[in-house]
Amino acid sequence: MKATYDKDADVLLIKLSNNKPEYGEDIGEGIIVHFDKNKTPVEIEILKAKKYLANWLEQALEIA
Repeated sequence: MKATYDKDADVLLIKLSNNKPEYGEDIGEGIIVHFDKNKTPVEIEILKAKKYLANWLEQALEIA
């Protein structure tokens, strides 16, 4: 697994495998899951990553 962040676009890309993505599905709230030809998830793309991750971290810390 490898993650890269594009600060200009505010996009976090998490690569789950080296397989080539064939298509993506928007699962809501700016999260797109990319699948290979076998319908296996290969990437997760998070748009507006700063806002999403700040909200996620805030919720995670409230639970702890």
